[in-house]
Amino acid sequence: MSRVYAPLSPADAESAPVEPFAQPQSNPAHPRRTQTRVHPPAVVVPDPFAPLGPRYTDRGEDDDDAASSLSGEDDATLWERDADDLADAHGGDKERTKLLDEAALLDPEAQHARGSDDDDDEWVRRPGHGRGATSAQKQHRRRLLGTVVAALVGVVVAATLLARILLPSTGRHTFRGEGLKHITRDELANGTFWSEGVQLEWVAEAGDGVFSQRATDGSIVLTDISANSSRLLVNGDNVRDENGDKLDWARFKPSADMQHVLFDGEWTKVWRHSTLANFHLHTLSSSTTIPLLPPSSPPQTSLAVFSPTTHHLAYVHANDLYVLAAGTWEGGRARDAQAMQRAAVRVTEDGGATVFNGVPDWAYEEEIFSSDSALWWSPSSDYLAFLSFDETDVPEYEYPVYNSDPDQPGGEAYPHKVTMRYPKPGYPNPRVNLRVFSLSAYLSRSAQATSSSRVTPRVRAALYTLAFSSPFPADDVLVTQVAWVGERELVVKATDRIARVERVAYFNLGEVDADGEEEERSVVGRVIRETDWEAVDGGWAEPTQNIVGIASTVSLASSSSALAGASAPIPSYPSGYLDVLPDAAGYNHIAYFSPPDAKEPVWLTSGAWEIDGGIERVDVQRGLVYFIAANPTVARHLYSIPLPSSPADLSALRNGSKRLAEPTKLSLVRGEKERKSKGKEEDAEMANYAVSVSPGGGVYQLNYEGPDVPWQKLFKVDDPNYSLTLANNSRLATLDPQYQHARIVHSVVALPGTQDALGKGTGLVKLNAMEIRPPMMDESGKTKYPVLFQVYGGPNSQTVTTRFQRDWHHYLAVSLGYIVVRVDPRGTGFRGRRFRTTVRGRLGQIEAEDVVAAAEEWAKKPYVDEKRVGIWGWSYGGFLTSKVIETNSTVFGLGMAVAPVTDWRFYDSIYTERYMSTPELNPSGYANASVSRMAGFKHADFALAHGSGDDNVHYQNTANLLDRFTIAQVRNFRFRMFTDSDHSISTRGAYWELMAWLEGFLLERFGEGGRTKSRWKLKVEQAGLTEPERERERERE
Repeated sequence: MSRVYAPLSPADAESAPVEPFAQPQSNPAHPRRTQTRVHPPAVVVPDPFAPLGPRYTDRGEDDDDAASSLSGEDDATLWERDADDLADAHGGDKERTKLLDEAALLDPEAQHARGSDDDDDEWVRRPGHGRGATSAQKQHRRRLLGTVVAALVGVVVAATLLARILLPSTGRHTFRGEGLKHITRDELANGTFWSEGVQLEWVAEAGDGVFSQRATDGSIVLTDISANSSRLLVNGDNVRDENGDKLDWARFKPSADMQHVLFDGEWTKVWRHSTLANFHLHTLSSSTTIPLLPPSSPPQTSLAVFSPTTHHLAYVHANDLYVLAAGTWEGGRARDAQAMQRAAVRVTEDGGATVFNGVPDWAYEEEIFSSDSALWWSPSSDYLAFLSFDETDVPEYEYPVYNSDPDQPGGEAYPHKVTMRYPKPGYPNPRVNLRVFSLSAYLSRSAQATSSSRVTPRVRAALYTLAFSSPFPADDVLVTQVAWVGERELVVKATDRIARVERVAYFNLGEVDADGEEEERSVVGRVIRETDWEAVDGGWAEPTQNIVGIASTVSLASSSSALAGASAPIPSYPSGYLDVLPDAAGYNHIAYFSPPDAKEPVWLTSGAWEIDGGIERVDVQRGLVYFIAANPTVARHLYSIPLPSSPADLSALRNGSKRLAEPTKLSLVRGEKERKSKGKEEDAEMANYAVSVSPGGGVYQLNYEGPDVPWQKLFKVDDPNYSLTLANNSRLATLDPQYQHARIVHSVVALPGTQDALGKGTGLVKLNAMEIRPPMMDESGKTKYPVLFQVYGGPNSQTVTTRFQRDWHHYLAVSLGYIVVRVDPRGTGFRGRRFRTTVRGRLGQIEAEDVVAAAEEWAKKPYVDEKRVGIWGWSYGGFLTSKVIETNSTVFGLGMAVAPVTDWRFYDSIYTERYMSTPELNPSGYANASVSRMAGFKHADFALAHGSGDDNVHYQNTANLLDRFTIAQVRNFRFRMFTDSDHSISTRGAYWELMAWLEGFLLERFGEGGRTKSRWKLKVEQAGLTEPERERERERE
């Protein structure tokens, strides 16, 4: 339920990001990693509320022209600010969990852009491979990366090494005025309004500022931005499988010493982030390729990760962990898959259908790590930390698969079932153990006859089980982060299952005697911090992974620099780590813990604004820390701050004798040329940026994401005059002015407030809001317009944003004459914890109150038809829509809910209990949060849709609501089940069928756009008429 959302909020509020349901990218037909899955086709489908991340690119030409081509102003965008609120708005925080996916369901462009969002950062993906990429998208990506390389290395290199490379684009284009064309639904579906771009795939092992590109023949080319050169890393003709055929690979990853390249292919999708694949190791010096394991169909290997130095390899096969140590298989020692298998060290032997080692189970993958990995190499590659999960006690959930064919109708006589372990509130969670394998201790012991079929005493003697000095009960603990903060030092975060109490423990493995008994030993880590978040602000602990170890970063930077031949020494810094945490005022800021077992941090940032997500990069060579902040809250900007260089600096910051450095807003400094001709500082302040910083911090890719047509540029930190256009969307910038534009109006809605989660604070609550208005809208009141509220409202989410969008809501405004309103109620993100934690224990209550109150304000506006005010949402937005209709307010006459939660007892325990505790501890909260009161549904038209194969928000939720409709005799609703679709509702073309169905429901009940007294009035008897019949009826009237 993703890259993220942003609301426009005042400085007195609060936030923090996380988010609920996200739709998996494809629908697994079986949960167990050792069995075949059935999954829907890889399609490009919009996801409800996700941000617009890096996109595929268009053809470009001249760099200088491109740099100035986006300086025009969009006259269709209007900023309305509250003098004491929006003008000073601050706040922000982004949690890279499900928000990305969930947020995109309603934005075709965002779904299209999602590309590599779910990829492991350690991998470089073959452009367009696997998850939802069409051949056209593959071509787009290759063209854009080619653009960059061609600009850097010239025509000769481009011609010989980088096939299909295009020069950066020219063309002055402005974003002014409006054309006459109307947006059509087909144009939304076919990508007419997708902004295009690229995400550079940095290759840290090859040096700072080096990125990769796959040529058309499967070769891999590395381009060095700093040196303005390119070189061939892998000749595609040499990468062959065991049969001598060219390997059809999906992703690649070079080893840290650049001696080997790991390829994976033949994916089988498991859950949102996880896959099974066959892996091959390619040796660069000999141009030979060997399977890591005997290939199988379906594959059985979940994960393979190189160590950060040399070329040790950890991998998970059939849910057991193995390590292939450097020096045990190269140089002809292993010539085939069987020999590679014999060379591997088996670290665990209990993996199976319900036990996972080094990879997360469904619940942890979905709700904690948002990743397919649960293992972490130490910076020196001497240790491998990993989590083991046992979901034996987790109850099973089953759902049917009626048709396994992703494209065609049909199905078997007897549908099969997907069985998954899915923990629900109050039921057992997977049990988790943290373990460390000391590869150095294993290698130091005398060799003995070994077999990879079992764990030997030599292995057991190198295994440690890590435990907290003050542990949670085994059935009441969630491990939320494992981070190396030194060569042998670990910091581990854990909470109780309801995320009320958080403990942070420090482990120093350097204090462990490596020469011990030949059995796995227990290592106790000291709890250095404990926080009762309910006592602090009535809230919960966030499951973030934001720790960046300083010593480990310096170590990796040094080894990378040495490999690349760099001569400049890496400075030293105080030992410890950086983290992003709520400060005393409840805003997420950067904290420096030094030494690493320190209880209290030194804060490096402060103020009534928030870091969005984690730290983008720590540049230890230049002493800089990069981050994105929501300041103001609807905007996103790139900042840098200096990294304290000595204990004295930290001490001075701690005691106040030295002031915090003001963050440098790089997105304004670097984006000045692009925006200079606008002449409005507020436009620059309200812009939305994302960034990708090279591993060494010397180069960064700045992505401007709105509100105007997006662009992407490459900058060098040490050269203020260097700028390379990666994408300027000249096609879109030329096309977009030909169409009528919705007018975007941002505002702040002040509503009577209620007390926060601790029972403190009253007065006005200020909510960020935005209108998507029809072109040339008449505000006088002579014309009345229907209003559709689009809501999400989940904890830490945002729908009010300044990103560039041309989605279904813009279509409703431009082509059907609707006003679409987005409001971020209390509980949403980027405004500090006080604003967010209000919803603790009562999901759906506060959010519904805020949305109803906001709608009542809108209904008073002279241009609003108060009889035609509706609401709709997907996932948590579907839940909120249902709760709003349940209130039986007089303001909403229509609701549309897609894939809603209707009873929190049916959603997963880790997410739900974080905000609601357990049904046993909070029975009234669960009862009130369920959609159970039916009177409101009798007084509003209601549309309900759900996919039968939803592994995230189970169809059980909608079945429960339909049952309540039957018992209460609610009849004024429409329902649509989409066969085998998961949370994205994409199977067999379902997404756009859903959107057409929702549009038809809107038109049937509310009719089209604005009406004057002299225009037609919607008649009840017109319900069910086709569009041509309705048009003829209007003409007659």
